Amino acid sequence: MTADAVASTQRFTLASLIAVLLSLVVWTGIYGRIGDVAIRFDKDLLYLYLCGAEYGGQASHDQQDKLVEHLVAASAHEHYVYRAKMRAAYCDNYPYTSLSMYFAGQVQRSLGMTDPAKDFAEFLFVSLRWGMVLSGALLGGLCLLIAFWAARGPLVLPLFGAIALAALFYLAVPPPDISWSLYQQTPAPPAPIVSLHRTFGLGLYTWINPTGAFSPFSVFPRSLCAMLAFAAYALRWSGRGGLAYWAPIAVSFVHQSEAPILLGVMIACDVVHQPKALLRPACFVPIVVTVALTALRERMFSIMGFSWVTAAIVLAVLIGLIVLAFTVPRIRSAVTSTWSLIDRLRVRWFAGLSLPASDTIVIVVGWVAVVILCYVVSRHDYVYRVGYLWSELFPRYIGLFQLPVFAGLIYAVWPWVLAKRPTATREALAVLSCLMFVIAIIEWKGPWTPTADIVAKSRTYEQEVLQQRYTPEEASFSKIETPWYYLMLRHAYLGGKGLDQYFSKS
Repeated sequence: MTADAVASTQRFTLASLIAVLLSLVVWTGIYGRIGDVAIRFDKDLLYLYLCGAEYGGQASHDQQDKLVEHLVAASAHEHYVYRAKMRAAYCDNYPYTSLSMYFAGQVQRSLGMTDPAKDFAEFLFVSLRWGMVLSGALLGGLCLLIAFWAARGPLVLPLFGAIALAALFYLAVPPPDISWSLYQQTPAPPAPIVSLHRTFGLGLYTWINPTGAFSPFSVFPRSLCAMLAFAAYALRWSGRGGLAYWAPIAVSFVHQSEAPILLGVMIACDVVHQPKALLRPACFVPIVVTVALTALRERMFSIMGFSWVTAAIVLAVLIGLIVLAFTVPRIRSAVTSTWSLIDRLRVRWFAGLSLPASDTIVIVVGWVAVVILCYVVSRHDYVYRVGYLWSELFPRYIGLFQLPVFAGLIYAVWPWVLAKRPTATREALAVLSCLMFVIAIIEWKGPWTPTADIVAKSRTYEQEVLQQRYTPEEASFSKIETPWYYLMLRHAYLGGKGLDQYFSKS
């Protein structure tokens, strides 16, 4: 960056140590606070556990298929049927978190800590909490260690600053309302009018605070993918591009749908800044592996009602056009001429930029393209795809790349700052350290919810569920759906009341 930033390798080794320690303390503090509030008996978390139990052979997937049959027989609203089908088809999407919950339960049983036969509510909650918290903390902490291990000299401060700013914004800025943001609920106020400029404005706000659902500090699988993306870009910017391309493979086992997004953007970054790097085996091999894993495991097309046959036809047409371009001399000449023009423009615009600055521009341009795509398609698409695909795609993209964009922006402007103030690096490090120290105290000092209190509420919830039967009503998804997944888990471990009894009319 400048001489001041790299003058003392020893100083920045110390800076890396300070940065990673404070980042670990702050990240785990916020992560723990979110988990302390969010990890309860809820439909989504119980579903994740159920998928882990299916992986481990404790539960049968037939229960989820029967749930759909029961809902249809009970004339439930089609939205509930759609959600149940979507979950049933997507159970292998989150193996890391799902298996962590399941194995936490197995460890408890083997150590005699809890017994599902004696107190299933306690067993389930403790397994849910510690499986999710410990596995997430392990992965997030590892990502921070990798990022600051890879960073040297001028990269340390941008990475540290990105964590500090994201933490500050998450805690200080109210979260935006992004749920079903592209679905026009009413034609006029009080619901906001869905428009392209409003969607862009909402997206800019979401860059500041992606909400607990998408923030890299959160406990959910997509949030852990954001930490993996942060580590991947730290590796890219430290000259380890080939190693960075293995990150999407890890992402595919945390949240399968995030892997093609991360891979596609990383490839776009290299196409713009260093296209020849994609031909290196160190990059090409993990790209092929990720594509193969995605083709084998991704179920989003079928879940959302898209046909794989259509996708295969489109792919075949594209391959045919590529073959045609290489075999017909005139077309090959035109393609070569066009590519030469594009390559000259690429060199003119990006060759003088640093890799972090170039990557940041590509990510932001990608976000603009995603917003426009989501908005245009959502105007004419099926209501549930609007809610569960297009409305979620752009905030998911933002959450995945918030930290790399923050780091890239800081890296890009820092030479100008140093030209104005040569001591800015040391001063910024001191300010960020103080800020992170204050955030750490705030996050760790406050009271934590006693496990005994939550277990007591969990036991009460179990008694309520065991006395319930399904009745169609207008209520939140959490209230309606949570009993389904609780009973499926309880039936898998203990037998007794299951979905058949819950949906029976007598």
